[in-house]
Amino acid sequence: MKKTFVLTIDVEIDAGRKWKTSNPASYEGVHQGISILQDLCRNYGIRPVYLISPAVLVDSSSVKFLRSLDPSSCELGTHLHGEYIGPHATYPGPDFSGCDPQEMQCQYDKDIEYQKLKNLTDTFTTLFGYAPSSFRAGRFGARGWTIHCLEQLGYTHDSSVTPYRNWHGIADFSKPGSLTPYHPSTENICVKGASSLVEVPVSITPELEWLRPTPKFSTLDQCRKVIDWYETHVHPTVLCCMFHNVELVPGKNPYCHTAEDCRQMLHRIEGLFQVVQQRGYQSHILKEVMVVDPSSIQTTQGHVCKRS
Repeated sequence: MKKTFVLTIDVEIDAGRKWKTSNPASYEGVHQGISILQDLCRNYGIRPVYLISPAVLVDSSSVKFLRSLDPSSCELGTHLHGEYIGPHATYPGPDFSGCDPQEMQCQYDKDIEYQKLKNLTDTFTTLFGYAPSSFRAGRFGARGWTIHCLEQLGYTHDSSVTPYRNWHGIADFSKPGSLTPYHPSTENICVKGASSLVEVPVSITPELEWLRPTPKFSTLDQCRKVIDWYETHVHPTVLCCMFHNVELVPGKNPYCHTAEDCRQMLHRIEGLFQVVQQRGYQSHILKEVMVVDPSSIQTTQGHVCKRS
């Protein structure tokens, strides 16, 4: 099996420190951030996956922009921040100025989580004209029941698992059952089970180093160490990188406050692309990723990561 690189982007409304949304609400991270990233990805043959929050789907200009993206260059999926969508939305919108998102969907009653996921999925389908295949939980707050819901709603892929991380004792991934794509259990998202859905974990090492090229989380050297570790310990090697669209626009996120911060982050992302290119990775979108037995060499055909 060819080594696989998956780039996943959580698409959010503009935000400030601690992810409190901009006031007034703005969406520069969609228009500017994604445009900047698309140009860079095109140069390296990378196809990103944009996982879209309900707080973005209410903005017609953002939806129009996302609809304009070449479907052969990326994948669009969903990303649930349950505060922003019913039933029982903490912030009913459509104006999401100055909101303070803190909820994890795994804390909701099961029927509420399902209905929020259904409403998000239906909204996406109405706006884009097709059903989404891929999903990530906001704040990584997924559980086994989430997998059951996604199956019922027609999803094929999830990327909510962050191995070795324990999020406030609420979403606990500290004992991962697999670091390579797997079919999860609907009882425990961390372990292999009978689900038809494919779980693609974010790439994190036992030392909690992420493939997340955001200033607070990983330098380029740390990203390289994550890749080294996965190539040594995880077979087949499937790297899943994540960050947020808004991190590429100054002052629209908690981590990059100046143009220089964003320039350095973009340089870090490009350095990561160069590493995966040099090491012969293929770029896949989430919905292409397969569960492969380590002894098998079969895979879907991806795009070779290369500089144009």
